[in-house]
Amino acid sequence: MSSPQDSKLAKRLAILVVEAGEEGVAQLKPALERILAGRSAKDRKSFLKAFHKSVLREIHKDTLTIESARPLEPETVRQLVEHFSSGRERPVQVVEKTSPELIAGMRVRLGDTVYDASLANNLQTLSKQIR
Repeated sequence: MSSPQDSKLAKRLAILVVEAGEEGVAQLKPALERILAGRSAKDRKSFLKAFHKSVLREIHKDTLTIESARPLEPETVRQLVEHFSSGRERPVQVVEKTSPELIAGMRVRLGDTVYDASLANNLQTLSKQIR
């Protein structure tokens, strides 16, 4: 288990690396070497786990997952990306998925926020209301 200070440092380092992109990755090795110097193997492992978790969380914040019952037209995807990118400091990374179980419509996820406009979700909601 990492200390609260290590968790904060790992989170700040992850944010800096993700925001800096390729330049941040190039500077990562020397920064990690300085941070990990003099630590026990257990402490190094704990810090690296916290850093890995923080990097994944930062990347997840900027991932726009568009899930639809059938493949979407490129123009529709472009409009969704434009809409969900507006006002953001960093560009979104787009992941498209086809999920026939949605029946129709789509589910869009950006970070931890999910917008579900699928027929499957509407039917499930209706089913809960009827019970």
